[in-house]
Amino acid sequence: MGVTNTNSYMELNNKSIGPTFPISVDYTFLSDLLNLEKSYADDRSFMFRDNSHPLRMFHVTSMSLRLMMTIFRRFNTEGTLVGMPIHRLYCLMNMEYESPASKEQFYAEVHKFIKLGLLSITRDGIVSEWKIESFKRNTGRFVLFNPLIFKKSFTELEIAAQKLYLYIVSRNGDKVNTKFKEFLGTNSWIYTLTHKSRPAQVRELLNSLASLEPVAGQPLLLESAVEKDSLGRWALSCVVNPAYLVKHVEGSQYRLVPPAKIPYSKTVSRLRLLLSYHKIAEIVDYENGKLFLRLAQLLHNASLKTIRFAVTRIKEMLTNSGFLIMGDIIHSLQSEIQDRAFIIFMEIAKDTGIYRYLGIGEEGTLDDVRPLQFYRAVKDTFSIKEFKKLCLKALPLLKKKYGDEIKSNILQIHRPSRSELPIHYETFFLEDFMMDLYKRNENIAMA
Repeated sequence: MGVTNTNSYMELNNKSIGPTFPISVDYTFLSDLLNLEKSYADDRSFMFRDNSHPLRMFHVTSMSLRLMMTIFRRFNTEGTLVGMPIHRLYCLMNMEYESPASKEQFYAEVHKFIKLGLLSITRDGIVSEWKIESFKRNTGRFVLFNPLIFKKSFTELEIAAQKLYLYIVSRNGDKVNTKFKEFLGTNSWIYTLTHKSRPAQVRELLNSLASLEPVAGQPLLLESAVEKDSLGRWALSCVVNPAYLVKHVEGSQYRLVPPAKIPYSKTVSRLRLLLSYHKIAEIVDYENGKLFLRLAQLLHNASLKTIRFAVTRIKEMLTNSGFLIMGDIIHSLQSEIQDRAFIIFMEIAKDTGIYRYLGIGEEGTLDDVRPLQFYRAVKDTFSIKEFKKLCLKALPLLKKKYGDEIKSNILQIHRPSRSELPIHYETFFLEDFMMDLYKRNENIAMA
């Protein structure tokens, strides 16, 4: 997904080409993360990964903030990211920031986020899906942060100052020239957030933000103070420079969702080519690429003939039932492909023309199981060679009796003159027809 914005943003000394755009963070997620500090006093360190340094569970570190920003830059607007190894996510983080960070710390922080329930990851074979858990609450509120948070001068600030800045912006949003003010009482939230206990310490944090290396000559804060009011109450107050406030513009996008990392490159290239040929290439992006990844997994090491068969069946199922059955496609294909003889039987049925008499075309999703139903009924009766001979004999008989094809297994409905009597359905099943024809041929041969 491309990022567009009418504003002009910073050219940072990072690995991203062009300007670095603002980042949109879910307010609920940010609040959940910062609120961890409320349990800091009762906290202890954990080893979230083997052979890694311990981390405090209820403490927001500089890496916590980096991980959060990476998540909201790279996950889609539904709060998910598919087919992304953790190492690739780490590399994407380092592309944004001017100064790289420790891989071990990043990995440990990811495990901490999962342990805390902020983030989850599910795996289905080769497919991994990351999910932001706070999105389940669907608050719809986001905070826009200026890309200065990726600058080296910002990440080198004391972590307490970084958290304080994020908190101030989250409270004031994009309000221009609006003073942020909060009292510093005994149980002040700012004390809890920053782990400071005196006004002088908070003043140092605010001064570090005010003296942050200016960008294009613009200071981060226009005003800043930690002082007593007329009633003797200590309070922090500041005004963020409007040059650093991000105003949301309708239609702007703040995310750069990376394409899913797809293994099995040979299988994938064949699949892409065949899906495009059959004009169903949209499957590649369905469910953010998850279905395509499962399809690649299923067909890994399959022959080109099997892959062709699979794509043809997908086309057939979509034609019959549309995208409503997309979730069932892999399950259906798996059942069919596991028995390679099924593919051969179906190819013979199509090549000889009797496939048109399976009764596919009017029964919705039931059509998808008809080929497998037919195969299971005949596979133990005929060899492949016998089946082909029988198909060639059956085709002229079927054409003569039923025309060019049969669209439904129900040929005719007989309604009795009296309504209380049951309705009689005249049905046709190709497997029964083939069985009867086979028995007749056997009897003739034995006579």
